[in-house]
Amino acid sequence: MARRMEVVGYDDDDVSGDVMGDVMGVAAQVVGWDDNGYPIVVHGAPPRRRPAAARGRNPQVQLTRPQWRQGVLAPGVNAPDEGMETLPMGNFTYTLAAQINTFSGQVQVPFRGERWLIRVVRTGASATGVILAQLFMGKDLAQLDVAQIDLESLANPGSFGTRLTHKPVQPGVFIRAITSLSSALAGADTIFTSLQLIGRDIS
Repeated sequence: MARRMEVVGYDDDDVSGDVMGDVMGVAAQVVGWDDNGYPIVVHGAPPRRRPAAARGRNPQVQLTRPQWRQGVLAPGVNAPDEGMETLPMGNFTYTLAAQINTFSGQVQVPFRGERWLIRVVRTGASATGVILAQLFMGKDLAQLDVAQIDLESLANPGSFGTRLTHKPVQPGVFIRAITSLSSALAGADTIFTSLQLIGRDIS
């Protein structure tokens, strides 16, 4: 006599992703669906795939999303997630006629700055001045006092232990570094500076 196979608790219309069943005496549970429409099954053999799934594939194969795709609600649809990204603050060349500059970046999503990075290229004998700054998150001073700080020491890529926890800012808020030189440039000497702020965003 042929052995009968019975699936209990599953039908073609069920898309809940939480199906309990019994396949030839082995308990099975569908905990979700992969990107191709196959059920993701634990504790037993998988039941039939959904009718909308692609045909010609082995239904016994279970696909697991990589960790970085766990926040995907559906193919091409991401759930809100926290990331670590950089906010460009701009580039500027200090000259004899321009020795003060405000670096500025406007965030498009909720953001909390943590690590400043700076790149400085000096040209000329008088290009020895240190870049000093006041840091602002929106209208709020991002320091414990109003005195200018040594931005190059804080943001140098080789600096250790200079990661900060700035006040979170909302979309549309400007983050600014108001800068000047500790000593003036002369003649045609220049100091090229590029600044960025790395932090956590929600998008």
